[in-house]
Amino acid sequence: MNNAPDDILAIALTNAELDKFLVGEPFYFFETKDDNDDPQNVVVAFDLLFMPYFRAGDKLFQAAFINSLAKILETYPDRNRAIYMAQRWIWYYRFCISKRNSQPQGVYAALPDIDLTAPSIVLKRQMEVNKTELVNDTRWAGAPWNSKQGLWEPLVRTAVHVRDTLGGPDYVPDNA
Repeated sequence: MNNAPDDILAIALTNAELDKFLVGEPFYFFETKDDNDDPQNVVVAFDLLFMPYFRAGDKLFQAAFINSLAKILETYPDRNRAIYMAQRWIWYYRFCISKRNSQPQGVYAALPDIDLTAPSIVLKRQMEVNKTELVNDTRWAGAPWNSKQGLWEPLVRTAVHVRDTLGGPDYVPDNA
């Protein structure tokens, strides 16, 4: 088995472990040169590893992406990590869709419209149920320099941005 970084996504798909890739579990963490402290390098992984599948029109990959988002939200042991990473993938996907719409011949021209309603419903519910834990979690974007309410504040801020600016699904918690 070739463990080169550019094969990590293919390995995850072969092993039916896209969920582990999405949350950045060891071995599936995509090592890149950036300053983010996130569990997975969503932006670079999406651009370098996901886009070839989208350009190829791979419907199985699209379904696996949606199903794996829902799976991490429903089953991943670290609830806050699952919530945080699911929203990062949804946010970046919608950001790329906005780029595609503003630059139809650009790098995201082949990005398909994917219905993220199902995982967004689960994401909203998980955010609502886990609000207290999210407020107390100061990892990643929840660090004190970025938020006064742990992960909760940036998650809600991103949810509003996805809905209102990027035209994405509404997963803004009712208890926000």
